[in-house]
Amino acid sequence: MTFIRRTIRIFLLSLWFPFASVLGIMACVGGWGGIKRVTKISRLWALGISKIIGMKIKVYGDPEKIEGGIIVANHQSYLDVIAHASVFRLRFAPKVEIASWPVLGWMLAISRPIWVDRESKQSSHKTLAEYRETLEHGINLIVYPEGTSSDGTGILPFKSTPFEAVSSGNYKIYPVLIRYLRKPGEPTLCWYGDMTLPPHCWQILGRASINVEIHILDPLLPEGRNRKELAGFVHDYMEKKYAEIPTGISNVERGMSKDEV
Repeated sequence: MTFIRRTIRIFLLSLWFPFASVLGIMACVGGWGGIKRVTKISRLWALGISKIIGMKIKVYGDPEKIEGGIIVANHQSYLDVIAHASVFRLRFAPKVEIASWPVLGWMLAISRPIWVDRESKQSSHKTLAEYRETLEHGINLIVYPEGTSSDGTGILPFKSTPFEAVSSGNYKIYPVLIRYLRKPGEPTLCWYGDMTLPPHCWQILGRASINVEIHILDPLLPEGRNRKELAGFVHDYMEKKYAEIPTGISNVERGMSKDEV
């Protein structure tokens, strides 16, 4: 059964990716209008993938209330991109290394993201300028300030750079928590550390379902904090809220969702 499931999903993805790519290429043409249009295509792209791989997303909060702000999310896997894009219309700010990834890197490139090069100080100034422009045009921007994915047991310290654009412009910050649920004995859905990508993807394709929770927390404002103070403040707030969420292990049947994607 698992082999058949993987075969069917690979076949469907091989059809969906080219179709969504064509839509994305047509939508992304132009200036800021193109960027706004492609956020809708990115959501369609992610919704298609989530359905194909059996991803069930339960959302706590109202995604429609997030408009023209920076979404700050914890990071546990490349699956986060699919889950978040299924729920929000947004612009990504991925690490430049992801551009070379097969399939995902190419699809992200079509969405006209803000590529982040942490090794280049000159590039960081350009990145911050693009952050500000994105927010000024009322486009949701998502950042993963941990800088890498974690094992899901907590939230890693935040890098302060993404908060520079927010602190100087007093834009709203929308903290969002993601958690993957699993039954006892099931392998983790998190992708972190020295895990290699192909075996993890193979495992994902064979699962009957992928249960995800997205918790939209109350929005925050910089209130005069500099980027480092803001990074620490938002991190501590999210870490506290994350600890209050019942553990994702053994809770697949909790059924406490407000909405399901």
